[in-house]
Amino acid sequence: MADGDSFNEINSRRRKAQFFLGTTNKRAKTVVLHIDGLDDTSRRNLCEEALLKIKGVISFTFQMAVQRCVVRIRSDLKAEALASAIASTKVMKAQQVVKSESGEEMLVPFQDAPVEVEENTELPDYLPEDESPTKEQDKAVSRVGSHPEGGASWLSTAANFLSRSFYW
Repeated sequence: MADGDSFNEINSRRRKAQFFLGTTNKRAKTVVLHIDGLDDTSRRNLCEEALLKIKGVISFTFQMAVQRCVVRIRSDLKAEALASAIASTKVMKAQQVVKSESGEEMLVPFQDAPVEVEENTELPDYLPEDESPTKEQDKAVSRVGSHPEGGASWLSTAANFLSRSFYW
């Protein structure tokens, strides 16, 4: 009987894990695109703007060395919509990267016909990336290379504790 109970417990855990995986996979999918023409930062910015306008794009990362973009999208959004948005830049063209049954990567071209894409038109502007003002060196809390005496040694003690306690 103990074997039957442990089997049921393992089965129950497996079902819970599959349920969790299934629900996350239903909400989002990952598409890998090979983008011809993605070779400098100005083109990457153009591609970013095109992808940000598509409703249903969750996130994306660029791999500039291999001209690829990994995009997480809602499950109801088609990859053709991404390709259409990238093609609308007029200087880049996307192909989907898929793995064959043997594990080799293949490039699948999209049709040239434009796809209707629902766009996010009411996007807020990004906040400016202002650098924080630098403080003058002569007014620093603790000078580099100085050995504090007495009351100020708690700072170095705390710093040593933190650097030894955490795995960097």
